[in-house]
Amino acid sequence: MDTEGDGQPAHRRLTPPVLVPAAAINYPPIMNRVPSRGRIVRAAGKTRLAQAEKATKEPPRSRSKAPANPVRVKVVWEVCSGTGKIVKTFAYPDKAAAEAQTKALTWSTGRAHMLRATKVPM
Repeated sequence: MDTEGDGQPAHRRLTPPVLVPAAAINYPPIMNRVPSRGRIVRAAGKTRLAQAEKATKEPPRSRSKAPANPVRVKVVWEVCSGTGKIVKTFAYPDKAAAEAQTKALTWSTGRAHMLRATKVPM
């Protein structure tokens, strides 16, 4: 081990700090101190500008939409093929006839047909 008269290894010996005069330190401009009065004046100026911009802006337009005219609808029964293609349409009171047609088409073609209720405009 490398020891001198104090009995401490070289890597554990403390070196005295080097003093640097304050004038020699060149601080970046962001660290420059601003007195409280300067900060207050700057913040007040920004606030005034923001208020002036708000005053000159026109108010936003209303985003509400005009209510759409309600469209009257009626319910009809549709006999559809397995792919959803409409084969025949029946009025709502004729549900029994629509079910009979669905069974007949399923029986005659051997492919599934279905009955669904659909709303259509009047």
